[in-house]
Parts: sequence; structure tokens; C-alpha cells
Amino acid sequence: MEAGPVAILRQQLQTTWSFAESALEGLTDEEALWCPSPDSWTVHLGDDGGWHADWSEPEPWPAPPTSIAWIQWHVIWWWSTVIDRSFGDGDLKREDVTWPGAREAMGAIDGLRRVWLDHLDTLTAADLAANTRSRWPYTDGRPFGLIVGWVNVELMKNVAEMAQLRRMTPTFADRT
Repeated sequence: MEAGPVAILRQQLQTTWSFAESALEGLTDEEALWCPSPDSWTVHLGDDGGWHADWSEPEPWPAPPTSIAWIQWHVIWWWSTVIDRSFGDGDLKREDVTWPGAREAMGAIDGLRRVWLDHLDTLTAADLAANTRSRWPYTDGRPFGLIVGWVNVELMKNVAEMAQLRRMTPTFADRT
């Protein structure tokens, strides 16, 4: 088995995705939209028919609790943005990303995972060490390998948050 830097980063991502598939299988809109507190950030159906996420600039610290739907939107937004600014034209805006529903969001995240892995397959150790690929989330000239590592960590954190929230939802608790 290959143990180069790209292979290690791929394996980390695949391990996180395996956990996501197990922990979030069959996730429903009802579970995804459940809010753990009245001040939670979530998604809201807009006049345009799209589900738009709560957001404020600057982001408050500490950030408010969130719904699974908000976290799904967040993953779709940040991962689309990393791909767009690393391999695309960099024009994607946060406001352009909407939540498509719980099952559809998991499909969209899986699609982003596949696109990301396809891009990783084209990289060498030298590409990971270079600082010319990405323009987000860091703009300080970090090597691209650190961006790839950040994607793995951010996804792992977001999957763990969604899994924990799902266990707290009333409909999930009723099944156990």
C-alpha cells in the first residue's frame, strides 16, 4: 500500500467519510432541521424557494448552536469554495449556496468528496508543498498540503457535530 503524502491524506478523508455514511445514513429533513436551542443557526425557506442559511459577518464568538441542516449547508459551502478557489475560477459566493434537503445534501457532500479526490489524484508531493494552488480559506501562502489537511479536519469536525446532534433529535431518540 502506498504511504506517500497524498495517499495518507486520501485515507484520512476516506476514514471520515466512512463514519459519515454510518452515522448519518437515512437522515431525514425533520432530523436535520431540528434545532438544539432557540438561538440556533439553521436554514430558512426563502421567497425564491431555496433554503438559505443563517449567517453574520463577522461570525460571532462563540458561534451559536446549529442544526444539522446548517452544518450540511456549511460543508457544501466551504468545500465548494475550496474547490472553486483551488481548481476553478474563484467566483462562488456564500449566498449562492443553498441547502437542498437532508438526503440531497449528503449526496452533494459525497459529490464534493469525489471531485476533491479526483483533484487529489492529480497532485504530487511537490504540489502539496507548493503555495500557489489555493486562495481560500487561507490567503497567506501556506503550502497546499496544509489546505488539504484542513479539509480533512474540518470535515471530521462537521461530521462529528452532525452525528452528535442527530443522537439528540427527538425522532432519533424515539427509534432507540
